[in-house]
Formats: sequence, C-alpha cells, structure tokens
Amino acid sequence: MASAQLPKHGYAGILLIVVFWYINWYGEGLRTHWAFFPLWFGYLLCTDSLAVSRGQKSMIVGRWWKFGKLFLISIPIWWLFEWLNKRAEYWLYLPEHTFSPYAHTFWSTLCFSTIVPAIFITANLLLSFSWFRRHHLRWRTGHTPGGRMTYFITGIMLLIALLIWPRYGMAFMWVSLFFLVSPVNYLLGRPSLMRYTAAQDWRMVLVLFSAALVCGFFWEMWNMYSWPKWVYTFPYLNQYKIFEMPLAGYLGYLPFGLEVWALTAFLYPAISKELIAVMDHKSPITDLRTK
Repeated sequence: MASAQLPKHGYAGILLIVVFWYINWYGEGLRTHWAFFPLWFGYLLCTDSLAVSRGQKSMIVGRWWKFGKLFLISIPIWWLFEWLNKRAEYWLYLPEHTFSPYAHTFWSTLCFSTIVPAIFITANLLLSFSWFRRHHLRWRTGHTPGGRMTYFITGIMLLIALLIWPRYGMAFMWVSLFFLVSPVNYLLGRPSLMRYTAAQDWRMVLVLFSAALVCGFFWEMWNMYSWPKWVYTFPYLNQYKIFEMPLAGYLGYLPFGLEVWALTAFLYPAISKELIAVMDHKSPITDLRTK
C-alpha cells in the first residue's frame, strides 16, 4: 500500500542533492570529480524513497550489501563504453590532462559506479505507475532460435560497424551490445528481456527505456555547469541541444537502459534475479525467476 510519508532515507537524499547540486554548479575550481558521487547518491536515496512511498519495495533499505554490488557491477560496464568511445570519440572530458592517469582512473571509477544503480532504482519507481503495467504492444520477438540468432548476428555486425566506421556508426554503441548479449543471456539461462518479448510483453522494455531517459536528463542537466564536465563531439545532428547533449543524442538513452540490463544479467545473473523480485513484486509482468 502506498504511503504519503517519505521514508527517512529520502530526506537524507534531498539534503545531499541540494548541497552537492550547489557545489557542482557554483563551487570554485575543480569540484565535480569528488562531488558527483554524493550528488548521485542523493538521487538514489531520494528516488528509492519515492518508490517506497508509492508501494514498491526498497532496493536499498535492508539490502545494503546487495545494493552495493550494483555499484561494483556498474564500474566494468561503463569502462566498456569508455573503451568503445576511444574509437568512436563520441564525448570527451574537460579540462583535459588535468589529472594524473591514476587520479583520472580513480575519480572516473567512483563516478561510473553510480550509473547502473541509478537506472534500476529509477525503473523501480516507474513501475509504481499503472501506465507501465498496462500492455501497450503485442509484438512477439525472440521466441525462436532463429530469431535469437538474428539478434546475435545483428549485434556483431553493429559492433563491427562501430569499430570500423566510427564516424557513421557511433550510434550503434547504444544498441549493439544489447543485440549481442541478450540472446547469450537467454541461452545461458540468465534473465533476458527476450523472455518478456517472446511472451508479447514489452512493459519492462518500456520501463527501462524511460528509466534511462530520466537518468539521462539528470546526467545532462547536472553536467551543464559542472567542472570537470563532459562535452559531445557529434559530427552531425548537432544543431539543437538540451544542456550539452544534442537533441538527437537523447535517443541513445533509450536502448542504453536495455544494454545495462543485459550486461548486468550477464556479469551477475543472481543480482538480476533479485532486482526482478524487488521491482516486479506486485502483479508481476512476466516472472523470469523460474524461466
């Protein structure tokens, strides 16, 4: 049952957001490398408390150790995207050459650790809204071995295109890994969104689309006046921007949520099953824990 009262950790989250939002935007000199983490930790606490107040289970309270594992999973996942960006040159960080290689790795890793928790906690909040629990699509995909092989081959081809023609294939960074990893998860018995879509159920896909887009809005907004910060180097579709991100670039956030799901399930299937149990505990969309 939903409660009108915000859980206590929500107030701690609001305090962290207020303090570190101010620091990130108005502090003197370099500050975001150390202020980014507490700002986003505040987001996690606040969003989780909103989900609880709307009847969802908490992904934090009583699950601190499991919650902490999401931070650890997030690190290699985003470093993978950083590696792909070495080829695509999709974004860069300013000011350049400010930190030593070791300091850069440390502070980057700390910031990257918040990405996966942010998407899943946002998805948990979105699942509290009835709109996301209603069927919107009935298209069936991923239910045959041939269909899953098509996904896998498509992922390989998109990834190769990204690496060979990065100027024209940079957008494939946000879809190739999902197509590549999702059928592998299915084959290995790990949680896979293909089990949803094979049952003509696209609700979790829509939730992850939306969760990544919501997080993307806050990533870009809080980045706007931060220092250090990231900027984009699109070779095209660069005319209209919301914050530093060209408008077309926000489309990449939609499949990014699916890639985060697929990579998390691949690296740590046990935590993925626990996330399903927490996020989908009432009126389950499609129960993947026993499939």
